[in-house]
Amino acid sequence: MVVGRRGNVRTRRVQPGGAAPLEGDRAASADAAHAAALRLLTTRARTRAELRERLEQRGFEAPAVADTLERLERVGLVDDAALASAVAEGRAERGLDAPAIAAELRDRGVDPAIAERAAEAAVPSESRADRCHQVAEARLAQLAGLPAPTRLRRLAAYLARRGYPSDLAESVARDLVPLD
Repeated sequence: MVVGRRGNVRTRRVQPGGAAPLEGDRAASADAAHAAALRLLTTRARTRAELRERLEQRGFEAPAVADTLERLERVGLVDDAALASAVAEGRAERGLDAPAIAAELRDRGVDPAIAERAAEAAVPSESRADRCHQVAEARLAQLAGLPAPTRLRRLAAYLARRGYPSDLAESVARDLVPLD
């Protein structure tokens, strides 16, 4: 059901994946799968696993999907290692720690070894405590006006959600929020 701006209610049929079901020749066509993959890649970079899943959801047969993915890898449009590095850098800039970044990459279908390397490169373990302290100081400004125990609890929880180890998060929070 679709609701328009003025409250008009209409219904329309939606196929899984948002498109009409594929028929025999089209489902087996590597060219059609390639065109669909290119459309998917225009919105954002995707991992090999994400593309495979989306193409299979649209009804393309496994051989056509495999041919498409190999073709895209040959020309460099699908590169999980490069995508992992770019995503890891972006997440590190937003204050996430390496374990959280690696988990996100694994969820997107990146090989665990590649995900770990990219996360470690973006957030070296030597700088973990310093980064945690910087992220905490930036967050602390948003918690001003709250009672000290509340600030301490919320700051430690925020750092833990960012992927920092709980002992480090609590230590940094205690350093920054004095309990009188």
